[in-house]
Amino acid sequence: MIRRIILLLVLTLCSEMGFAQNSQLIQRLKVKAKSEKGINKVNILNDLVDEMLQPKATKENGKAAKEFAHEAAEIAEKLNYYLGMARSFEQLEQIYKALDNNIQQLKWKYKAAKVPHGPAIRKQQEELNIQRQELAKMGIIIKHQSLELLEKDSALDSTALQVEQLSFEKKLVVLENSLLQKESDIKEIEVGKQKLKSRLLVAILSVFLILSGILFYLFRSRHILAKELVQKNITIETEKKRSEELLLNILPIETANELKSTGKAEPKYYKSVSIMFTDFKDFTHVAEKLSPKELVTEIDYCFSAFDEIVAKFGIEKIKTIGDAYLCAYGISNSEQKDHSVIIKAAKEILTLMDNYQKEREAKGKHGFSIRIGIHTGSVVAGVVGKHKFAYDIWGDAVNTASRMEQSSETGKINISTATYELVKNDFKFVYRGKVMAKNKGKIDMYFLENEA
Repeated sequence: MIRRIILLLVLTLCSEMGFAQNSQLIQRLKVKAKSEKGINKVNILNDLVDEMLQPKATKENGKAAKEFAHEAAEIAEKLNYYLGMARSFEQLEQIYKALDNNIQQLKWKYKAAKVPHGPAIRKQQEELNIQRQELAKMGIIIKHQSLELLEKDSALDSTALQVEQLSFEKKLVVLENSLLQKESDIKEIEVGKQKLKSRLLVAILSVFLILSGILFYLFRSRHILAKELVQKNITIETEKKRSEELLLNILPIETANELKSTGKAEPKYYKSVSIMFTDFKDFTHVAEKLSPKELVTEIDYCFSAFDEIVAKFGIEKIKTIGDAYLCAYGISNSEQKDHSVIIKAAKEILTLMDNYQKEREAKGKHGFSIRIGIHTGSVVAGVVGKHKFAYDIWGDAVNTASRMEQSSETGKINISTATYELVKNDFKFVYRGKVMAKNKGKIDMYFLENEA
């Protein structure tokens, strides 16, 4: 009886010692893992996780081991340490399986399958597991022998021992069957792994093809849209340029820029502007002898030529009023101060019209004779209207310039004293004396002297 008690104590002690040794080993590995680095730390962490998962991964020991397994996996991936990666990934697969986290289990299972030299590493691990199983079987044999000793020790308990032995043998048979079933399950799992790999490969290829098709479609659509956008931008730029050119044909550049930037143009006061009026002599009489189409054609020819001349000298065309042409110097640019250019422009217009008249007479047709008047003074300039707006100038100087033109003669340039004082050193003039002007009284006027 005493021997049986001693044997029971020995078995219990062995079991307790095994558990104590496992706990002590885990503590030692934890301490050692803190002081190590690199590959050594990965190996120690992997050993630590293996010990914590003994005898198998459960929710309780899985939660405890998860942090160390993740740490080992992270260091192994940074170092490209394949053995450590394979062990860590498979440990994480076991842990998440125990934790019933299927998504994470599949993730780490897939990562373990992608590790280079994975089959060789897993073979080493399987051999290690076989050795552990053999050690466990040896423990079962030792327990069995101990029970046999207990059976011999007491004849009084022989019947009970026989019953217990039979029960134990049945348990052994059940255990053997369980082991065989597990081996069968392992084979099925391996087959399942192969099928899963094949399915994953097919799924990846399918997804790749679908994504390729989508990317191609998006690329083609983007290319078409980009091409259309470029064409639209070109069209917009063309229309914008055309609009700006049209705006500059109507307005001075400063006023046009102000209108584009602010949407409106404030009236401006100009102290010294030279204003030129031209007018066709006996226009009504000549017009009666031309067809409407021919009349418009001739006027367009003359005014278009005027436009080119005044633009060349930086003079701003204001408008045409019937057969009258109005332009001004000193409003296109605040720096314009050489008022002699308006005399030069007037001379070119006279020359143009003289040649035009001669060509018309050579063809036996009627032409237009012109007279010009120029005055310099202050004006206010601005844009009027909301829809078909127009740029115009106002002030007494405009009226005076009109009187200069009305008081001029065919083929002559008539200027006021104000203009004369600005350009007298550049040209020769003939003083006409004081000439009566409508609503103005007598005004000093000068004719530009014709050059020989």
